[in-house]
Amino acid sequence: MKEYYADKTCLNMMRIIIIVLTVIIIAVAAYFLSFIPIIMIIVCSVFFAIGFFASLIYLPIYFRNMKYYVSDEKIVKVSGFYFIKTQTVKVSRIQYTTTISTPFSRLTGLNCILLYAYGGMLPIIFVSNRDFSEITYNLKV
Repeated sequence: MKEYYADKTCLNMMRIIIIVLTVIIIAVAAYFLSFIPIIMIIVCSVFFAIGFFASLIYLPIYFRNMKYYVSDEKIVKVSGFYFIKTQTVKVSRIQYTTTISTPFSRLTGLNCILLYAYGGMLPIIFVSNRDFSEITYNLKV
């Protein structure tokens, strides 16, 4: 059984995107709410807290807990932030797969494999480009 982890470059890209969006939202809120200082401070503080929590606490813990185990018989996904969830799919039960790869997937790690089985779907997300091609090849054989 081979073990795969979420790609850390994707974590860094998501952190950068969240920080940039947080700064933009805070700047827009400060511009439009400058005539009501107390509401502006509250709104800016809330957006700062959300951005801080998402980029520095939630995402690193979520990425650290995300693992995939792939064997010839089954695929196991372990993920979660506070509650760890385990999903298992037998390879013989997979009906079809969908692979999603972004144009800059070598730089970002935004690759996704969707495994459709009887009555459900198992997403394999945020894997590196090498792991993406290896898992895809193993599923086709």
